[in-house]
Amino acid sequence: MRLRLRRAVVMAALLGTLTAGAANAQVAVFDPLNIIQRQFLNAWRSTIGVVLTQQLGRIRQMAERLSAVTSLVKYVAPDAPLWRTRRIDDALAASDAFMDALNAGDATGAHFAGAARRRATAGPAFAAFGAESEAAARALRSALATIDIADSAIIAGMDQAGRIRGNRRSERAALDALQQDVSDADLEQSASAVLDKVSAASVIRARQQETRMQLLGAVTEQLLVDAKRERDTEAAAMNMQLGRLERGRAVANSLLAGSADAFRAWRQP
Repeated sequence: MRLRLRRAVVMAALLGTLTAGAANAQVAVFDPLNIIQRQFLNAWRSTIGVVLTQQLGRIRQMAERLSAVTSLVKYVAPDAPLWRTRRIDDALAASDAFMDALNAGDATGAHFAGAARRRATAGPAFAAFGAESEAAARALRSALATIDIADSAIIAGMDQAGRIRGNRRSERAALDALQQDVSDADLEQSASAVLDKVSAASVIRARQQETRMQLLGAVTEQLLVDAKRERDTEAAAMNMQLGRLERGRAVANSLLAGSADAFRAWRQP
């Protein structure tokens, strides 16, 4: 009886020990897919870190200003040519008005009209031509049109040149400000500040190109007026040549016939 009781106690103690050990034990679970995924994510994070570091270094290299390695003052023109205006000493009022138009503009053409010779009204002259003088009337109209066209081109060119000269101070100030900003050796300026300078230079360049095109337009108008005047002169000379070829023989015969009659009728006084 005692032996059975002892065996029961031993079995209970052993069972309790096994139960407590099983309750406190941790079983390790091995998942190969989870481990591969973790390794891939770690390698991916490492690659991204390397790429970002390289990009940061490249951005810093691109943002480094030229002034860090050389002086930008060497690109500045020390003696840039200035705008010059000319005045006439003891000039007439018309001459001063003409120079004012060249230096400040003359949109109405009043300053030019004060210095230019006025042409007479052509109405009475046309009224004097008859129906048989249509060729002479056309020649007169062509000459008058050339004068009017020349006046228009001269007034437009003078006004354009004067406005450009009148704007010389503001344009000079803009160029000086841009030159000062470009030659600034400050290393703390960002890439946006440098791009703003490039944009400002582009705006000034576009404005100067517009001014250049306006001047070229005025010069072209003057050349067209000169070409028309030369063409009219050549047309007049050609018309005279054609008239001589067309009516020269008849005129010569008439002159010879008249001379022969005169010689026949001549008597010693």
